Amino acid sequence: MMADNSNQPREYDAVLGGQSQIPIAAAVLGGIAGVKQRLHSPSIEPRMAAVKDAPKYGEAGLNLAIEALLDPAPEVQRVAYLVLRQRTEPLVGQALKDFVPYKLFDCIRTVKTGTNVAISPGGERTASLHGKIIRICDLETGERLYTVDKYPQAKESFVLCQESEVFVRSRNTPKHRAIDIWQGGELLHTSLGHEAEITTIVISPDSQVIASGSADTTIKIWNLETGKLICTFGSLLTWKAHKAGISSLAFSPIAQTLASSSSDGTIKLWNLRSRECSQTIKGYANCLAFSPDGQTLAAGGWDRNIKLRQLSNPDNPIILAGHFNSINAIAFSPDGATVVSASADGNVKFWNASTGEHFHTLSGHQNSVTCLCFSSDGETLISGSLDKTVKIWGVH
Repeated sequence: MMADNSNQPREYDAVLGGQSQIPIAAAVLGGIAGVKQRLHSPSIEPRMAAVKDAPKYGEAGLNLAIEALLDPAPEVQRVAYLVLRQRTEPLVGQALKDFVPYKLFDCIRTVKTGTNVAISPGGERTASLHGKIIRICDLETGERLYTVDKYPQAKESFVLCQESEVFVRSRNTPKHRAIDIWQGGELLHTSLGHEAEITTIVISPDSQVIASGSADTTIKIWNLETGKLICTFGSLLTWKAHKAGISSLAFSPIAQTLASSSSDGTIKLWNLRSRECSQTIKGYANCLAFSPDGQTLAAGGWDRNIKLRQLSNPDNPIILAGHFNSINAIAFSPDGATVVSASADGNVKFWNASTGEHFHTLSGHQNSVTCLCFSSDGETLISGSLDKTVKIWGVH
């Protein structure tokens, strides 16, 4: 039996000779040498076809596909990424780890929703208001999981847990400020305590507690399972408490620190174990996000900028400028190398977290983008907007 040789023609190869044009999808005689030849073509189509053929030639072919990730044409990079994403070889895994696919992101799918859109961490579920009904839906299938009635004449906002059907709602009426905890359409608890409008609510990454911020200047920590109040930051007995209403909250990845921003012009870090303010940073922000390692805090504001602060040196932030309106939401990629911002200008922008360089903009929403998150694997980004849509972005 003849030994396998990657330089020998295969059944899908085209043989050079005569005047016939080489089919775009065919490899030329000589196997991998023909793939190399087409990868140097001045035309994009032969290079794209060559990348698709390259894995047929073993490790040497995979190396060519990896090299194509650096092709000057985004179309060729996209084909290379999609081809390699299906592979399990270690050399491919390392190459994809070093590659930034977000510059190739485009809209994969648009889902019609209602107002007050919320997206669960990881992007599996959405909640949105449709008239007098709040619908909680599976984003992948579109299935309506359950519904919750809107509270009459209340201003409401929603958050969702990552891995369960828990839905948390803040509701503000002239007489009451409450937090409702639902699971699978059943109301489990109603928590009362704030003396003015609840302006922001977040669930800890471990789904153990809820943090709520209010115009009454306080931050309250609640047990998610029981709905009971654990502690309050901002009472008269709290040292270094905020002096004005709370604008935004964010938990660190391991849920040991809570960041808060206030209209008093400060951002504070709260140690949830000692229940003390561990750090105060000067600055305004209406959205906050921690990096996956918990060492960087991103803050977006009405000034249209995002500030990336190393918490060990918060006085020298990296400033990300480029939006035309206020920043509504920020997310870090799972590897922490990329920051994504959503703005009232309707755009979503990608930034290098180390250098602050802007490298991609997604323009598809027709109104302010209010929320966003990455899928757990980082391969898609999900954004929600006042245009009553949720968009899924990725490489396709």
